[in-house]
Amino acid sequence: MRRDDDFGTALRALRQRLTPGEAGVPASLPAVRRVPGLRRDELAGLVGVSEEHVKRLEQGRRRPSQGVVDALARVLRLTSAEHARLRALAGFAASPEPDGMVPREITTTARRMLDRLTEVAVCVCDASWTVLAANELWHSDVCTVPDTPGRERNVVWRAFTETGPSVFHAPERLAGFRAAVVAELRDAARRYPADTELSSMISDLHARSPEFVQLWDAPPFQGGHADRLRVPSPIHGHLDLDLDVLTLNAGDLRVVVYSAA
Repeated sequence: MRRDDDFGTALRALRQRLTPGEAGVPASLPAVRRVPGLRRDELAGLVGVSEEHVKRLEQGRRRPSQGVVDALARVLRLTSAEHARLRALAGFAASPEPDGMVPREITTTARRMLDRLTEVAVCVCDASWTVLAANELWHSDVCTVPDTPGRERNVVWRAFTETGPSVFHAPERLAGFRAAVVAELRDAARRYPADTELSSMISDLHARSPEFVQLWDAPPFQGGHADRLRVPSPIHGHLDLDLDVLTLNAGDLRVVVYSAA
């Protein structure tokens, strides 16, 4: 059996064992599903590839890229060992994070986006939502963070520990944002079990915020990030901004873009 066939067989088994609810896929009709686990189209939508691409991968007719393998591992909620095996079957190094630590390197792609998106405010966060870098507009118009490393640079920490008026237009938008980032933090903790700073921050948030505890124990969140902010501005009084979050598979980074409505 070829390596591609081994990868396809493993991928199909992993897809079939994950329920839609575990993957955050909304329930759909018919209530009685004809296939166990996720359908190919559901997996493709979560990963960001076509259903035909997933089909060819499972049939051993296409070799996956490293980014697609890592995206599959995140969507399928693989353990570190399972992720390493899937990468090995695809012909890549066993694990992109052999020490189980959150990657905190600004990749070439992320740096390019920071350098070229100069007309909108942009910041880059790691998988735990700690701000790693930002462009000039982000620093001047959206947020200020300390230059030194620490939790004040972490979006989730600030979302549950800061007091004061919300920048979100409506309470439900803030609630949706908090639910989304807690769900992503929970996934990051599973992928990076050796990251002591991540686990320490999660423990402290459990101790400080009952809302965080409630969201941490909640089912997988099926919504998205809130998409509208009203940010105070020393020049304009306030700015109405749309919020969009892009995920970079390489480096497991979040590129957060704030643009004028």
